[in-house]
Amino acid sequence: MARNPQDFSDGEVIINKKGIIRKIIGSIGRTIVILMCIGIISGSIVASVLALYVFNSLEGEPDIDLKALELSNTSIIYAPNKSTGEYYEVRQIHGDENREWVDYDEIPQDVINVTIAAEDKRFKEHHGVDWLRTIKSTLTFFTGASNQGGSTITQQVIKNVTGKKEFTPERKVQEIFAALKLEKHFSKEEIMEAYLNIAFFGNQTNGIQAASHLYFNKELDELNIAEIATIIAITNSPSQYNPYRSKPNEYYGWGTGLEENKERKDYIIEEMYKLGYINAQDRDKWKNYEIVLDNGKSASTGIELSDSWFIDQVIADVVKDLQIELNMSEAAAENYLKNAGLRIYSTMDDFVQKSLEDSYSKPETFPPIVNKQYPQTAAIVINTDGSVAGMIGGNEKKGSRLYNRATMAKRNPGSTMKPISAYLQAFRTDMVTWSTMFVDSPIKIKNEYQQEIDWPVNYYPGFKENPVTVQYALNQSINTVPAKIVNAMGPEQCYNFLRDKFQISTLSEMDKNLSPMALGGMTNGMTLQEVTGCYQIFATNGKYVKPYTYTKVTDSEGDIILEKDTRQIQIVDEQTATVLNRILQTVVQNGTGSTAKLGAQVAGGKTGSSTGTKYVNGQAVNIDNPDLWFIGYTPYYVAGVWMGYDIMEEIRYYNYPTPIFWKNLMIPIHQNLEPRDFEYSPDVKAMEYCTESGDLATEYCPGKATGWYKDTGIPSDCIMHSPSSSFDDEDFDDEDFGDDSNSSSSDDDSDSSPDSSKWDSFFFGG
Repeated sequence: MARNPQDFSDGEVIINKKGIIRKIIGSIGRTIVILMCIGIISGSIVASVLALYVFNSLEGEPDIDLKALELSNTSIIYAPNKSTGEYYEVRQIHGDENREWVDYDEIPQDVINVTIAAEDKRFKEHHGVDWLRTIKSTLTFFTGASNQGGSTITQQVIKNVTGKKEFTPERKVQEIFAALKLEKHFSKEEIMEAYLNIAFFGNQTNGIQAASHLYFNKELDELNIAEIATIIAITNSPSQYNPYRSKPNEYYGWGTGLEENKERKDYIIEEMYKLGYINAQDRDKWKNYEIVLDNGKSASTGIELSDSWFIDQVIADVVKDLQIELNMSEAAAENYLKNAGLRIYSTMDDFVQKSLEDSYSKPETFPPIVNKQYPQTAAIVINTDGSVAGMIGGNEKKGSRLYNRATMAKRNPGSTMKPISAYLQAFRTDMVTWSTMFVDSPIKIKNEYQQEIDWPVNYYPGFKENPVTVQYALNQSINTVPAKIVNAMGPEQCYNFLRDKFQISTLSEMDKNLSPMALGGMTNGMTLQEVTGCYQIFATNGKYVKPYTYTKVTDSEGDIILEKDTRQIQIVDEQTATVLNRILQTVVQNGTGSTAKLGAQVAGGKTGSSTGTKYVNGQAVNIDNPDLWFIGYTPYYVAGVWMGYDIMEEIRYYNYPTPIFWKNLMIPIHQNLEPRDFEYSPDVKAMEYCTESGDLATEYCPGKATGWYKDTGIPSDCIMHSPSSSFDDEDFDDEDFGDDSNSSSSDDDSDSSPDSSKWDSFFFGG
């Protein structure tokens, strides 16, 4: 039976309450004990895990390799040594910074002492972390006071390499472990060397050596203590202590950069005195020393290296190929090249490149012309295997990555097109031979008004109106003959070969026409490198590879990133290449390129010039000779030169200048080479032909000459002078070569095109 509360006495109630309280206190006590046990156990586990983490963190290799640091972000261009076949370094490429690595044993002791006084006074004693500075730095972070910084030189190396500089507890702990590990694997000397070479000194400059050159134009060992302290002071705050900052700054102080820098410099010198590195007399001397900066350098952009035209082109080619092969944007490819530590194996021949540069420095290299201002020029030398040996992209070079007229300028090649389009296809298909005869006369085409006109004209007045051989037509750069050849076989055959075999990148569908394929009057033009590269086939018996400036690119570990296919492909049969080689040699021996002779060294080549139209005040003005070319070759090299104005203008001269210019460049390059002949197809035979009929000469022929013939294209015996023959000059009528009423074309050297508006923007000729 339940009891009523009123039945309890006061004593019983009090006793019951005390029991309840004791039970509650007991429960709380047991809970506390349990929690303490859990805490102890958990703490032990955490401590064990932390100890294991610390142990593991300090074991193994460090996060960064100081031995590879010098090259880790520096891409290098190499060139081959012709004598040994070994590659040697020709250029280092950095990112936005300018850096010159200096080894520890080349760093003066004063630089070491200044750095320790400024950045890490206990550098020689600690093991990567200055715990006293770290604790102070941590306290200031949590109390909100200004952060005085607790990073040692070792920790700063890690920050500079990894780029992780934000002040957070998590990153600080990671940095501490990384510093402890780094000091286990590398000496103090190695760490100091790394720091002084990668520290940022403002104005796009990294490293103490580059800073010495930038701020004082001195070698590192030429600096005094005040100058060293001025440079080291910058690292604390490159913007605030930049000596070149000439204006006060609200954020960094109202003094100039040099004034702000002096305060920091004097502090460093005082610390050197406290550490015993200098005495009181030297302290006062260097504090009062007047700092005189070198004002020959740009404070905003740092130092810009002016490379050779070749190095510029290698960089441009690698950037372009990185975009294609790795699907990068141009900006990403540029950044990757500058910062990924790539190894670029170029094809530059140092002797050839320096020879070209030396020739360009001599006024006598450039043939005289009538114009008051000399035109721009470009030159390229390609080894017979297709690798580029040297190039010049303009008359002067006053900076890096300039407009390179050897590889960027697209100009109409004129008659230099004839051997690689019209004549090449005619000989390849056995349409013509060395002595095939054509009458030097124009063909009929229709202009824009559907009126028949005569086309083309020659660079000389009128026409010979009599038969000439193919060899003579090419030797003398006659325009009518290639025009008739292309008209007969169709321009598309020439176009397809240029596109598919030579891989010409500038072709347009509009180039499937007479003028572009016969006389070089192309829609977009061609670069000097492309035209010159095509002439490989004459020096290699028909083998070709698109010219290249490097063979491969690897990363810093040696893994291949880019690799050129350098195999030459047989794009023309040996016999065709041999016959054309023989004809082009006559151009140099006694033709339009006779001023290109190299003495005892056999050479072949072809002249070229163009005509075009430019607009002045809205009016079309015809321009003669805005482009002059000569593409030549020897058994050693294939080389081309171009001359013209960036804004089209006629080049006036007394003696055709480009073969002379070519010779002036090539003689020094060949001066130490033994003269030698080409290798020819053994199936091409020398035979006598009749100079009147072009057929093989018989005993009855009054005039004879020697030609070279493929075994698939040997002419018949001459019947013109056989005792029973009856031959008329009308047999040379060219009606069989047809009429291309849809073609608008151009002439050669100084010819003019049909009056058709759709050709107004073309440059014509040869």
